[in-house]
Amino acid sequence: MAAARRSRNFSQEEVAQQLGVSRPTLVAMEKGNRPVKPAELIQLAQLYGRSVHEMVSQREFIGDFTPLFRLNQPTEVAREAVEEAVSVFQKICEDYLSLETLLNAHKPRYSAPDLYTQGGLSAQSAAEEVATLERSRLGLGLGPLSNLLETLENDAGLRVFILPLNEFKIAGMFVYTDRLGGCILVNGSHPQTRQNWSMAHEYAHFLMDRYKEDVAILFEYERKPRAEQFADAFAAHFLMPSAGLRQRFRRIVQSRKDFTVADLCHLAEQYAVSVEAMTRRLQNLGCVQSGTWERLSGQGFESGRMREHLGLMSPPPQPQRLPERYVRLAVQACEEARISETELARLLRCSRVEARETVNRLVRLEDVNASGEPYHIDLDFGDALTLTPAERM
Repeated sequence: MAAARRSRNFSQEEVAQQLGVSRPTLVAMEKGNRPVKPAELIQLAQLYGRSVHEMVSQREFIGDFTPLFRLNQPTEVAREAVEEAVSVFQKICEDYLSLETLLNAHKPRYSAPDLYTQGGLSAQSAAEEVATLERSRLGLGLGPLSNLLETLENDAGLRVFILPLNEFKIAGMFVYTDRLGGCILVNGSHPQTRQNWSMAHEYAHFLMDRYKEDVAILFEYERKPRAEQFADAFAAHFLMPSAGLRQRFRRIVQSRKDFTVADLCHLAEQYAVSVEAMTRRLQNLGCVQSGTWERLSGQGFESGRMREHLGLMSPPPQPQRLPERYVRLAVQACEEARISETELARLLRCSRVEARETVNRLVRLEDVNASGEPYHIDLDFGDALTLTPAERM
């Protein structure tokens, strides 16, 4: 209960006044020396922005949760949506920690790189340098990234969540705490290509601003702060490294003796970025004429229609993608009867039917026998796969 209060930055005196009790009484309630009455529990849940279930369950609460995010046109409605998005972000991070504690499976500590500095370089030059160093550090080569979420989760050690947000203008958020490490939330209401860009953008904040504790709200008429310029430039260099992209561009030109709009769309498809992002990147590299994107958009270019014309399959919409490790921990907890199926559905942010399907996908693999009849293989997540000391002898 005390952790839930601290996560909302309330003092004991403030909460005691809200409940109509003395501060010593609240202290006794938080220590478990004085039972919490049902009406008080409901009032506390409302005050802390939690459900009653969350208040009585054994879960982790994070007190120093201050995310970085971008927002244009900060109207009052948008500010309320931001508060809601921060709450969504904080709760799923707490769920991740709670699962790790429940299963004693804390996330391995990754060796995060020292904070990069821009020095006297421009935002563009610094971004290219850092993106190149990070690609090398993670062993990513110079080609397109097949799955950016898995790369950031498994190789960089971040926690990445893609969830639909009510405020469409929020692209992403980033937070760093000693207990959590780096965490990224991306708006699942956006197209896949924009999600990738937002993930890379927030990763730049992890590399440059992870200890920063303020929230940047941007007005459309203002010039972007240097940190935002760097993050956007980093996303371009990290997703579309210059050496690899130039090489692919030259191969296309050499084989076709030309570079067409269709080639542009295919290249954007390979790198999982928008056609606009690819066009602007090629412009900056001097591969296509300056103003190419403005000319295409002025002629009524529509990416969706062009993709359909070229027979390019649009990736299925994925408004929600959770880290695979998080999903497997939740399923393991359910399989070991540590949480209920209802709790599993809550953790996976889905219906109970969808939760069962996830369990079946991860635990019970369906196959066919020699007669062609289906059968199931039940897997135990607790099975040890390493050799015992005696077996190694």
